[in-house]
Parts: sequence; structure tokens; C-alpha cells
Amino acid sequence: MLFNSWHFIVFLLIVLTVACWLPRYGRAWKLFLIAASCYFYGQWSWKYLSLIALTATVDYVIAQRLAGSASPRKLITISLVANLGVLAFFKYANFLIATANGLSDAAGAALQITPLDIILPVGISFYTFQNMSYTIDVYRGHLAPRKSPLDYAVFTTFFPQLLAGPIVRASEFFTQLDRPNPITLKSLQYGLVLIAAGYVKKVVLADNLAASVEEVFSNPAAADPWMALLSVYAFAFQIYFDFSGYTDIAIGLALLFGFEFPKNFDYPYLALSFQEFWRRWHMTLSRWLRDYLYISLGGNRDGLARTMANLMTTMLLGGLWHGASWNFVVWGGLHGAYLALERLALSRLAWWNSSHMLAKALRWLLVFHLVCFAWIFFRAPDFASSMIVIGKIGAIFGSPFASATVGKLPHFLLGLILLHWAMAHWKVKDRLAKAGAIAFGTYASAMILLLIWFTPSKTVPFIYFQF
Repeated sequence: MLFNSWHFIVFLLIVLTVACWLPRYGRAWKLFLIAASCYFYGQWSWKYLSLIALTATVDYVIAQRLAGSASPRKLITISLVANLGVLAFFKYANFLIATANGLSDAAGAALQITPLDIILPVGISFYTFQNMSYTIDVYRGHLAPRKSPLDYAVFTTFFPQLLAGPIVRASEFFTQLDRPNPITLKSLQYGLVLIAAGYVKKVVLADNLAASVEEVFSNPAAADPWMALLSVYAFAFQIYFDFSGYTDIAIGLALLFGFEFPKNFDYPYLALSFQEFWRRWHMTLSRWLRDYLYISLGGNRDGLARTMANLMTTMLLGGLWHGASWNFVVWGGLHGAYLALERLALSRLAWWNSSHMLAKALRWLLVFHLVCFAWIFFRAPDFASSMIVIGKIGAIFGSPFASATVGKLPHFLLGLILLHWAMAHWKVKDRLAKAGAIAFGTYASAMILLLIWFTPSKTVPFIYFQF
């Protein structure tokens, strides 16, 4: 069930209506929310609900036994193997088979393995990481195991963030389940502000950009060089508006039920360093990788060379988390190299830390364009297509700019950069959350009109549903 569908709107209205009549956070409320979340996920595939139930049961049981266990390391290993094993089977089995077949062909061997007939369960990367964070926190002594299986089921199935995050920590969720946040008019207003912004980001901005991006990346060999360049910028904003739009909706929906989820995006294209970019982009994944992978590898405790190696390893695995493709490995490797070289620059280049306006402008240009360059590998279907797009961009210097080919896309992209800056500078969403009835009504009306006027005819699935 897609957030941007009438089916979901009707579903949400029914769930909110029933939830309002049940004792808040009581047993009946929790059971109803679990059932509603299962229905929501089941609209994609009922059979894969058993997969969520299986991994959640394993983690719940292991967490209960960790506290008094004489061999907690063995138990946490079982949890990690179970979670990562399921993730690896569904997400990477055919990738490994294809890689093995490719190596076999290159070696001139006749061995060919038949790909498995499996479908990637939607949201598996997100709920796997969420479950893993729970058992790891219990193992580390940062969190007491949750006694109530009903509470744990609410945590693992809560529908707003089930498919594509944000990745909510158990400590954040259970604290609010035990001490409910008051649902006030302001919190409801902020939730509606986020939901409306999310729908406009996704439907009006991301989905309209998708057509220009698809035109180039579906057949890069036939693309005009200038259009190829602009499509890379277009995808940078498409994926931002698509994913941040989803998480705005998810966070807004959670507020309607009394849960405050962590922020997942903070205007990342304003970053003046690669480290800052990852503090602003997919923030819940960034901190997950930091707390459970980067720090476990040693973080920055053992000198510059080890720190650079840890950054590269973390980002390579982060890239592979996004998808079973060598392109995602390249994308993660590029960001690992950016972060590692930035650490080196911090100790060698004074201007990288300078607060001078020109130095900050140069850093912004460099960070933004290198991030956009990495997006080529994220979006292209394979490595060969990525190189074709890069080759097309390299041919710009010998190609005339044809306004008829690129249309209004350059002006639109410039407008998006300015919008990105203005939304951050004036804290528009925060202001609207505190605005009076007239200002809020005007905002809501404007969002509805934008959706009516600019919704494209073709519905585009959320990009991160594939992860």
C-alpha cells in the first residue's frame, strides 16, 4: 500500500478513527495497531508477514535470555546470524549467483548457477536494522529487554516507518510507549504540516523530476550531453524529495498517534563537508552505521590511517546495504573515499576549515558536485551505463547548449536549490507548526492546490521501497 494512494488515505482515516475511541496505549489499542500494521504490509504480500514475525520472535526471545545468560556473546551471534542471514538470502543470493556466473564466464568455465525464484521483501533492510539495534543494545547493557511481547510487536510492525524508515531505536520507541507524549493541537498541526510537505515533495517535485531522469538513464547512449548532466542534478533532487518526502509523511503520521520519531533529513545539499552531508542525509541510517559498525571497527581511536580504513569499510558496507549491485558498492566506496580524504585534508589543508566566505563557497561546490557524481552510480542500472553517462557529461565541452532539448529544467533545478536554502534558512516547517489558524489554513490550501495542479499522470513508487 503506497502512501500516495487513495487506498492508504481511506485506511488511515479508519485507523485514526478507531484508535481515538480505544484507550490510548492500552491492550486493545496495541492489538488494533498491530492488526492495522499487518493489513498495511499485507497489501504488498501477506506471506512475507511471517518473515517479520519470525525475525521479531527470534530477537524477542534472545533479548529475554541475554541478561541472565552465561554466554551472551553466543546469543547475540545467533541473533545477528538470523537477521543478516535472512537479509542476505533475499537480498544478495541472486547477486552472488550472478557474480559467480560472471567469474565463471571470464575463466572460461562451464559452471552456471540458476538464479533463485525469490522476491525481495519490501522494507526488509529497514526492519532488519531496527531489530538488530534492539538486541545489540540489550547485549551492550544500554537497554533492558522488553517483557511484553505485545509492546515489541507494536515496535516491529508500526506501519508509518515499517517500509522505509526512519530507523527508530527501541529505546526511543519504548520510552514514549511507557510515558506517552501528550497529543496537543500543536503536535497535530506539526504532523499535518509534515504530511502535506511530504506529499508535495513526493508527488509534485520528485515524480515530475522522475520523467527527465528516466529519459536519460533508460537509454544513456542516446542522451544529449547537456541533458545527461542536468539529469544527474535532477536525480539528486528527485531522490532527496522522494525519500525525505516519505519520511516527512512517516514522522507526521507518527505524531498523529503520539510518537515523536527522529529527524531523518536536514537539508543535506547545504553541507560544507562530506561529514556534514552524512549528518544531514538519512540521519537514522548514518547514526546506525556509526554506532553499530564504525565504532565497533575502532572509529577514530587508532590514528589517521585506521580511521580512514574504518570510514571506507563502513561506507562500502553501507553502499551494499542499499542494494545487491556493484554500482551500490562503487557509490559507497566513493563516499568512503570522500570521508577518508576529508579526514586527511583536515590535517593538511587550512582552507578546508576556513570560515572565509570564499572558502565555504568552494567547499559547498566541491561537496555538492562530488555527491552528485556519486549519484550516477546509485541511479544507473549497471556500471556500463554509469560510464556512458559520465562519458556524455565529458562531451559537454564540444556540444552546443540546446535550450529546446533541455527545456525549462535548468531553471527548475536552480529554483530547487534556492528553495532548499530558503526552507532551511527560514525554518519554514517549524514556523508553520506554530502558525495561527489563518497561516496554517493558507499553507494547507496551497499544498492541496499544488497537488491538484501538478500531480503527474504516472504514479512512481517510492525509491527506497526497493531497499
